[in-house]
Amino acid sequence: MEQIELDLRVRRVEFGASTRPADRIVHADAHSVAVAEPAGSLDAIYIDPPFGTGTIRQGRGLRYSDRADDPDAFVAWLSPLLEASRDALAAHGSLFVHLDYRAVHYVKVALDRLFGRDRFVNEIVWCYAVGGKSRRGFGRKHDTILWYARTDDWAFYPDAVRVPRRGGSHMRLVDGIQEKTDRKTGRVYRYPVHAGKVPEDWWTDIETLNHSDRERTGYPSQKPGRLVERVLCAVTKPGDRVADWFSGSGTTAAVAQRLGRGFVVADREADAIAVCTKRLVAQGHELARAGTPPPALEIHR
Repeated sequence: MEQIELDLRVRRVEFGASTRPADRIVHADAHSVAVAEPAGSLDAIYIDPPFGTGTIRQGRGLRYSDRADDPDAFVAWLSPLLEASRDALAAHGSLFVHLDYRAVHYVKVALDRLFGRDRFVNEIVWCYAVGGKSRRGFGRKHDTILWYARTDDWAFYPDAVRVPRRGGSHMRLVDGIQEKTDRKTGRVYRYPVHAGKVPEDWWTDIETLNHSDRERTGYPSQKPGRLVERVLCAVTKPGDRVADWFSGSGTTAAVAQRLGRGFVVADREADAIAVCTKRLVAQGHELARAGTPPPALEIHR
């Protein structure tokens, strides 16, 4: 049965007994939460910071202020948070920073300096079709996710993120096996169709959310759960702990809760905390009814 304890700073919602630390939602500035996280305590961090548009982002009754459109100032503001994130990662841990064209190149240089260029794992290009078109150039239809590892012993679970294998003009199908012949060497490569494949670093199979998607919370800039799920499944396993310092609609927390990962998420916007809390409590009850209750949920205001 649900038990709720309420005081001035913490509301705890118990869904069931667990030895894992309570999951946490914190209403605070990102940096203050990140620096308070013990060193080496996190297995993965995914952040989707404001993109530096210099505008007010508006959703269905929800809004937040983006940061000024000055890439140098943006990097100066973000860098201490990136450093705190690095320090909070376990030796096998990974940081994913989700950006668009405005600041990604500036932030990559900062991350190279902070982590070291040899800790750069992937530049993941997330391609989508939804959105406006330009009359003065090519439509901007992708975001970039920069993946950096804490050490050279980062965790990666490729079998957890396999996708269906689709053939091309250079592939032939023989008894459920796709075959490709190297024209120079004559060597034949065989790939079982049922096993799927590990995605490349460009993702076209996950569409951004439109206004009619059931997943929509009304919070602007919400990312699809499938996108965050692929990221977390690639580098974490059940029982691991993840973080997101810009919780927004709560997608990282919701995916982590559903996948059996622990989490700590934060946001400075009260609307974001409210949306995230509502989403997690509802999903927590669904998980409890299904027989897999998540740990306690703490909301720090």
